[in-house]
Amino acid sequence: MPYFPHTAGDREAMLRAIGVETLEDLFRGIPGAIRLHRPLRIPSRRSEAEILAELHALASRNRRMDDRPSFLGAGVYRRFIPAALDYLSSRGEFNTSYTPYQPEVSQGTLQAIFEYQSLICRLTGMEISNASMYDAATALAEAVLMAHAVKGHGTRVLVSEGIHPEYRRVLATYLKNHPVEIEVLPLEDGVTSPRSLEAALREDTLAFAFQTPNFFGSIEDGRAIEKVLGARGADARPLLIAVANPIALGVLEPPGRQGADIVVGDGQQLGNYPSYGGPTFGFFATRMAHVRKVPGRIVGETRDVDGKRGYVLTFQTREQHIRRERATSNICTNQGLCSLRGAMYLSFLGETGLREVATVSARRAHGAFARLTAIPGIEKVWDAPFLDEFPLRLPVPAEEAYRFLEQRGIGGGLPLVRYFPERDDQMLFAFTEMATPKDVDALVGALEEVGVGAPRPAEAP
Repeated sequence: MPYFPHTAGDREAMLRAIGVETLEDLFRGIPGAIRLHRPLRIPSRRSEAEILAELHALASRNRRMDDRPSFLGAGVYRRFIPAALDYLSSRGEFNTSYTPYQPEVSQGTLQAIFEYQSLICRLTGMEISNASMYDAATALAEAVLMAHAVKGHGTRVLVSEGIHPEYRRVLATYLKNHPVEIEVLPLEDGVTSPRSLEAALREDTLAFAFQTPNFFGSIEDGRAIEKVLGARGADARPLLIAVANPIALGVLEPPGRQGADIVVGDGQQLGNYPSYGGPTFGFFATRMAHVRKVPGRIVGETRDVDGKRGYVLTFQTREQHIRRERATSNICTNQGLCSLRGAMYLSFLGETGLREVATVSARRAHGAFARLTAIPGIEKVWDAPFLDEFPLRLPVPAEEAYRFLEQRGIGGGLPLVRYFPERDDQMLFAFTEMATPKDVDALVGALEEVGVGAPRPAEAP
C-alpha cells in the first residue's frame, strides 16, 4: 500500500470532519487488552525506501499457511489450483461483472453461468442447477424451504447428525420463525442407520437431509437411505436432500443416481482458496419437476430472431422482481466470481483429473490412517468407510495435541471438542493431494511423541 504522510493540520481537519477530537478516539472501540499501548518501533529520520525495506523484513518473519503441512478440513480444504485459473478469473471481463440484468449486453457472463450450471448437473447427476448460492449452509437451508414448498404439507425435517454442525446452525436460524421443525438423527458407527431412519419417519416428515462423505468423513449409503424413504410410497415419501462433497464425486456415485431430489454442497474446493473460510459458493441442483420452486436464478439458452444462440435469465423468482408472496427465496444474488472459478476448475481437470485428485487424496488418507492407528495410544473411532477424512481418538486431549503439533510447525486436524464437547480426545484429519508423503511423515513423527503409551484416564463408574 502507498504511504501518504499528513501534517498535524491535515490530521486535525480530518478529525473535525468525522466528529472526533483525537486520534485516540478513533480506537476506543478496540478492547484495551489487544491494543498496542506504545508507538510503533519504526526508525525515525529515514527515507520512505528505507522504512519500506524495514517493514518488508519484519513481514518476512511471518509464516504463511502454505509453508507448513496442514491436515485441517471439516468443510474448508487446501487444494492445488492451476495457475491458469488465477490468470483467467482475474481478467476484467470476469472480476468486474455483476448481476446480468441486461442479457443483450451480458452474454459472456450469462454463458459462463450456463456452463457452470451444466457442469454442476453433470457432477451431481441432477437435471437442473441454479446459478449458485452463498455457501453450502444457505444452500441446505434453501433446500429444506424448497422441500416444504414442493410437498405442500409436513412440518418436520429429519437431519443427520453427520451434516456439518455449522450448516445445521444456519438451517435452525432459517427455520426459527417457520412452521418446520428440525429433528437430528444420531449416527451409528459413524453413519446414518437406515433402521433408525425408518423408525423416525412419520406422516408429518417432509424431508430427510444427509451429507456424504459426512462431517466426520464417513461415506453414507445413499441407496439404502432412498430405499427406506421409497418404501413409504410416492405420495407419502419425504424428499431426499443430499449435501455432497464435489471432489468426492470424482469417484463416488452421484447423489442424483441414488435417488436424491435435491443436491447441495460447497464449492470452495473447486478452485477457490481457503482464505480463512471464505468467500466461497454453494451449489444447488434438483429435478426439472421442481424448477419453479428453485431459489435464486437460472440461466437458460435460447435462439434470437436470426437463429443465433443466446443466453437469458430464464428464472429469477426473487423479491426484487416479483411480488414478495410469490418469491421462492430472498436470496438476492449468486456468487458469480467464485462459481466461475469452480467452472474453470472443473473444465481444466475434466473427469479424469477430478478422479485423480480424489484418488490421490484417498490413497494418502488411507495410508496415513494405517500408520497413525499403529501408534500406541491412538485409536480409530469407528469402522465406517471413508475417503480422505477421518477422526482418531488420541491418548491426550485433542486441543493439547493441536498445540503440540503447532509448535512442531504442523497444522493439525480439527479438535472435535470445538463442536462436540463429548469428543474432547478426538481429532478430525483431512488429507488432500497437497499432503505430500513428507508431510505425512512429519505428522506421524510428531504424533508418536504425543503421550505415547500414556494411560487413558479411567472412566467414571
